[in-house]
Amino acid sequence: MTEIYNAKKEIEEHKLKSLNVIGDLSARISHDFRNPISIIRNSLELMKIQNPDLSEKNKNHIIMMERAIARISHQLEEVLDYVLPKPLDLGTHSICGILDSALSKIDLGGVKVNIPEEDHIISCDGTKIEIVFSNLILNAVQGMEKKGLIHIRVMDILDFTIIEVEDTGPGIPKHLIEKMFEPLFTTRQIGTGLGLVSCKSIVEKHGGTIEIRTQIRKGTTFVITLPKLKPAKDA
Repeated sequence: MTEIYNAKKEIEEHKLKSLNVIGDLSARISHDFRNPISIIRNSLELMKIQNPDLSEKNKNHIIMMERAIARISHQLEEVLDYVLPKPLDLGTHSICGILDSALSKIDLGGVKVNIPEEDHIISCDGTKIEIVFSNLILNAVQGMEKKGLIHIRVMDILDFTIIEVEDTGPGIPKHLIEKMFEPLFTTRQIGTGLGLVSCKSIVEKHGGTIEIRTQIRKGTTFVITLPKLKPAKDA
């Protein structure tokens, strides 16, 4: 038993060292990429302003480029937030507003997203909660291969706001459930492997929880429980 314990401890220490090295390298790369990405984004915005009569084909090309840039920026922020976490910037936000912003940056393909008819106002870090929504929705879209339904429900129960993101995808096998929130774990060839790690970290920083409910061939639901926080006071 002692040998097994020592072996596990050694593996965990090696894993931690590897993550630290990857984190330092990722932070440097992410920081260096920010400036050229900003230049590309601003150039596209300028093109739209200077060419208001673009054909539908060219407009679609620009939309595709904007979504690609948003995805790259999102992944860079994901890495930086993991290796260099920042404190929450709390404010009052509309959940539907955050969802609309997240959805505008995602290529849904043939996926239909049902958002709540009734809006809910919460105190949160809007940018970080948008990262959570973006990750969960993008995972669902990819898991369903861009066809299916995503149902987003929001409920207020006592001092908590409950947010459910449900898809009609294939579900998650039991042996993978416990690994879903592990750093660098991914079942896809693309992505940082930090998406769900970021979601968990962000939700927990808000004092909340995130859990997975899944059934094979029926779909997966991520359940986020957030306490009703008070917005930060101005200094």
